[in-house]
Amino acid sequence: MRDPTDPSLKKRRVGSVVGYREGGCDSKLCRIRDLLYLDERWSLFILYAARYSQGVRVSSAERLPVLDGMRAISILLVLSGHLLPLGPKFLQLNSTAAAMGMSLFFALSGFLIVSGLIHNPDVVEFAVRRTTRIVPLAYAYILFVFGILSFHPKAALLTAVFLVNYFPEHLVSYNAHFWSLCVEIQFYFAIGLVVAIGGKKGIWIVWPVCLAVTALRIGEGAYADIKTHVRVDEILAGAILATLHHEWRNGRIPYPTAVVTFAALLWFASGNPHTGWCQYLRPYATGLLLAGVLSLGNTRVAGFLASRLMGYIAAISYALYVIHPVTVEGWWNEGTIFDRYVLKRPISFAMTFAAAHVSTFYWERPWQQAARQWIEQRRRRRLRPAA
Repeated sequence: MRDPTDPSLKKRRVGSVVGYREGGCDSKLCRIRDLLYLDERWSLFILYAARYSQGVRVSSAERLPVLDGMRAISILLVLSGHLLPLGPKFLQLNSTAAAMGMSLFFALSGFLIVSGLIHNPDVVEFAVRRTTRIVPLAYAYILFVFGILSFHPKAALLTAVFLVNYFPEHLVSYNAHFWSLCVEIQFYFAIGLVVAIGGKKGIWIVWPVCLAVTALRIGEGAYADIKTHVRVDEILAGAILATLHHEWRNGRIPYPTAVVTFAALLWFASGNPHTGWCQYLRPYATGLLLAGVLSLGNTRVAGFLASRLMGYIAAISYALYVIHPVTVEGWWNEGTIFDRYVLKRPISFAMTFAAAHVSTFYWERPWQQAARQWIEQRRRRRLRPAA
């Protein structure tokens, strides 16, 4: 085997392989890269080992704190739509808030998932990360509600395999919100399969598929459906933005504040049931909103979105979404309007946030840490130089 320190070997700059960009990597790793003449396998091994020694997680996805704020907004909108009496009633603001929150949640998911696959198209790692992110809490919730609170074996099975959105007759109060997780999981499977077959180039299929889904929605008159084939364009719009953001990473759209304002108004209008055909534009209004937010730069709005409070709400957002129906069932939703919304609903919110905190940091996190450790060990095994 060739000696990796032999100066006759051509120096290879491999920082980008582990998530660094030219001129922007960590100083210690830059010195390793610049002072040693390495073949590719040894250089990768040393760079990974150096980063592990610093206790830093290897990740190729960019950290975009403003998106934490958008995720927080999405879950707050959903909770408001499901748990609060928004009025005046004739405006159907509950439906509007829920639709806006879900479209933002979907667009964020599409953007982050596809961004991650563009940077790291390893489908095995993708599957492990997504499974340990979604399944532990989802299955714990399913076991709790269908094993203790309500016995519906077929509903439990269809919910557990994430197909219940195609069997709405098995949606009950406890699992009615799981339709969105079904859409998510089915998208994960499809995009993972695309990348496994076609690599990163296959990701560009999100463009024609998104337009085709919107055309199908128009053909079926599906303003806000729960079936994946007539709802997934809200995820695909975020995926499209990810492909553009990857290509134009150093650029920003002009007049971002004006774009965000216009997109927010269109987003609101496209989420309201009274606007008819305008609802077909909801995926694209949400995508445009995210594009504008990503271009805000150092502004007060961006600072608020990236704040610790919004980051915390974003961190527990998945648990908030999964858990919240339990806290408004039965006695918690009985009585007068005053009883339900003034006396009981604040307690429901408190229980939801408390349970979400415990779930996120004491139940879900260990699974995700185990997944990261397994991925890191797998990478080390694959990069270990041959003896």
